[in-house]
Amino acid sequence: MSSLISYLKQVKDWRDSSGQRHPLWWILLIVILGLMVGCLSYRDLSAFANNHHDYLLRLAKNPQLKVPSYSTIRRIMMGIENDNLIPIFNQWATQLSSKEENPDWIAIDGKSIKSTLTDYYGNKQNFASIVSWFSQENGLVLALEKLENKKTSEINCVREMVDNTPLLNQVLTLDAVHCQKETIKTINRSRNDYVIAVKKNQPKLYNSLEEIAHNQISYQEDIRTETSHGRQVTRTVSIFRIPETLQEVWVNSQCFIKVERKGPRKNKPYHQIVYYLSSCYQTAQDFSQKIQGHWTIENQLHWVKDVIFKEDISPQRAKIPAVNFSILKTICLNIFRLLGFLSITEGRRWLGQRLWLLPILIE
Repeated sequence: MSSLISYLKQVKDWRDSSGQRHPLWWILLIVILGLMVGCLSYRDLSAFANNHHDYLLRLAKNPQLKVPSYSTIRRIMMGIENDNLIPIFNQWATQLSSKEENPDWIAIDGKSIKSTLTDYYGNKQNFASIVSWFSQENGLVLALEKLENKKTSEINCVREMVDNTPLLNQVLTLDAVHCQKETIKTINRSRNDYVIAVKKNQPKLYNSLEEIAHNQISYQEDIRTETSHGRQVTRTVSIFRIPETLQEVWVNSQCFIKVERKGPRKNKPYHQIVYYLSSCYQTAQDFSQKIQGHWTIENQLHWVKDVIFKEDISPQRAKIPAVNFSILKTICLNIFRLLGFLSITEGRRWLGQRLWLLPILIE
């Protein structure tokens, strides 16, 4: 496995070589380390670099390097092209994926960066988003891509990622917006499987699945009662076979899953039914666990970026630096997860007393 520094050295440097005082990889490394200990602004990152000057030079194994100023860090983060940094991240992150025989279940979802929102009340509203591939197995982000809502859609972005991400024999889990015939064809072509939510944006498919579930007996079922946030919910997961008429339209679909949730909510009865289309067979227990696990992308990635890394209220409002910071924050998150920390806050406390370990982490 190649080191993080070796990948940072591949990021294209657009600066005139005659005026360079700091290697680009060196500045990016300082930003990543600063973000890991909670320094989120340019000035805080500069203060981090000055306070740990001697240590950082030992880390770089080059006493000739200088610590960059606040303005240098700002200029770098504003100048790096997102389209250059993202492929470098993806190359580094995909090598972190599990090589075990059992497939990883990868949740795919987009998150807007609200600090980049422009024309809030107008019809030219625009903002940047990051679409992430999140491993349910280990909490790592294995790939990401940016999009602007005025230029493309999450649907097209996900298709391009499926075509370009070199992960094979995984199970991709997606929400209902991606229940599209072309998306399913793209996933089939990539030699991965899928589990995709089906809602009434596909009325013919939804109605067909609803009719089958109503008139046929499932071939496998899992029922469990759980207590969460003070609520008791009974989840029934039932698996049905797909008829050939639907397989011809929704290519390579093998079965569909009915997930029924019942229980009180705010002192009122709660009842929800959601269907999922799948290209692979699993036990009802596995489907139950993995479908529920899809939403860990919300609280283990999106929530962490918003609350711990303050992404949505970041002072970086221009799209290029905001996206660059989002990418580097994802690197930080992956490093903490490789260390075994589900909680980034706990990881920061641990790391604050062990900065000497960082050379091991980035190798």
